[in-house]
Amino acid sequence: EVRIPGDYLLGAEGAGFRQVMSGFDFSRGLIGLMVLGPARQSMEEAWQYTTEREAFGNPIASYQGVTQPLAECATYLEAATTLCYKTLWLRDNGLPHTKEAAMVKWWAPKVAFDIIHQCLLTHGHYGYTKELPLEQRMRDVLGLQIGDGTAQIQKMIIAREIVGRVALPY
Repeated sequence: EVRIPGDYLLGAEGAGFRQVMSGFDFSRGLIGLMVLGPARQSMEEAWQYTTEREAFGNPIASYQGVTQPLAECATYLEAATTLCYKTLWLRDNGLPHTKEAAMVKWWAPKVAFDIIHQCLLTHGHYGYTKELPLEQRMRDVLGLQIGDGTAQIQKMIIAREIVGRVALPY
């Protein structure tokens, strides 16, 4: 047993767990933005590439099979970014945001990974080379899927926030 003087206490006595969990809620919103940044950059590069690369005498941007998957990615990117901003807005305004933070933490990395993967595919075989940063970005995003709790943990938190402890009795 170790005794620590009271003036070294951080926060209220017995409230340490809540303080740590509040920090997780904040960092989860930030992790969402951290993974969406590389996804956004990858999208910008992919769109640019579609206007420069030609196939059959036309820019590949003129083919729906190329642009529609990127349009879907752009939609997911905006939705995930909005959820991140909403989560951080709730926190800034002192409102509950545990559910939203957990949503950001499991969904934003998935969206980011899927977007970067689609951008890699848009570049064809060139996308798999180390000449482009896409494969590195995919690894970076994968690493951030784990820290602060896996997707499975986040989904349990979401369920608990919606239906209470019946979803997670322990």
